[in-house]
Amino acid sequence: MSRDRTFRSLEYLKKSAATSRVLNLWQISLREGSKPDHQENPFFRNSLLNRSMILKHRVRGSEADLFDYPVQTATKILLPIAERELRYGARFLFVGQRDFEEVADASFAEDLRRGSRDRLVLDIIAGLPSLDPFLMRESLKTNGFTPAACYFNLSDGDVERMAASARLELEPLVRMSFGDGHAFAAKSATLLSKLLSDANSAELEPLRRVMNMDAQQFREGVFCWKAFLYYKWQLRDLLPRIRKVVDEISVIRPVGPMEAEDRVYITRIKKDLRGWIFSATAAVTESLAAYDTAYAAMTQHSNPASFREFLLRAPAMFNSLGERLSAIEHVASFWRFRFPAGQLQRIGVDELIDIFMDFEASLNTVSVEPVHLS
Repeated sequence: MSRDRTFRSLEYLKKSAATSRVLNLWQISLREGSKPDHQENPFFRNSLLNRSMILKHRVRGSEADLFDYPVQTATKILLPIAERELRYGARFLFVGQRDFEEVADASFAEDLRRGSRDRLVLDIIAGLPSLDPFLMRESLKTNGFTPAACYFNLSDGDVERMAASARLELEPLVRMSFGDGHAFAAKSATLLSKLLSDANSAELEPLRRVMNMDAQQFREGVFCWKAFLYYKWQLRDLLPRIRKVVDEISVIRPVGPMEAEDRVYITRIKKDLRGWIFSATAAVTESLAAYDTAYAAMTQHSNPASFREFLLRAPAMFNSLGERLSAIEHVASFWRFRFPAGQLQRIGVDELIDIFMDFEASLNTVSVEPVHLS
């Protein structure tokens, strides 16, 4: 297993990384390790693996030789060397790297061999386009795995980034409940904080009673509510970025000679990518409109039952919403990683085709039809 000594990078993952990119089991173990739910329902049963950091990582040129085939993004396992410190660095391996089975066996023995419980869990999350906690929980649940709820929280960085967007979403509820008094902003901030961090808070008890939910239903409802606050923020953040990327894709020209069949492919795939991305964003927008309708029923028409029923059925939407947004995000973020804003776009034919084929593979696996709850 290789070593990563970059302390600054590890600290960034701890404090600022996006939820959809990092599953920080190391930090979760420090925060939640003494609690019964964490001990009784671990994400991984292997204690070393359950203190790792799992990343969706853009493979760099120096890492390409670790694989037998071209890879743009891989699932990376980081194992901090010290139990409670990051300054000593971490060991790492990639799921799917050439010697993965040998390295995994040396580090985790039978706990990560094919067919083991932890290997099945790892294979599920490695197969996902992102580590979006709502998509991840539903995918694991579908396959019979139910780790503790603490593993599916939003990262501190994302909570901070989405705070302004989410506070706007909650203003109609605060206005309905408390009016427009001088404490309006403070009440909005308090409600947002409790929804995003502590569904068991006594301050949410009046809301639980209004929605006529028992404690278990309310915890599940708040989890789903967080999902829609997250997805709406993610879409708002993504739209201006993906529009610029689509425009750049439409005009990019590779340098050097080009075979006729490559020219045909590049011309076709540019149109296909543009059409798929716009169709997918429209489908996500339409699906999220169902949340807006149910939320408005509660805040504008005093019908909390409609919102309650929507939230309890909402997990059926997470797979499609999470997969679509992750696929679009992959295109936007990888393109900007390869072509930083404001820099001249120079790329050879073969590399451009590899990128387009990667985008095509990730986009073609996801439906672009909007999701409606029956």
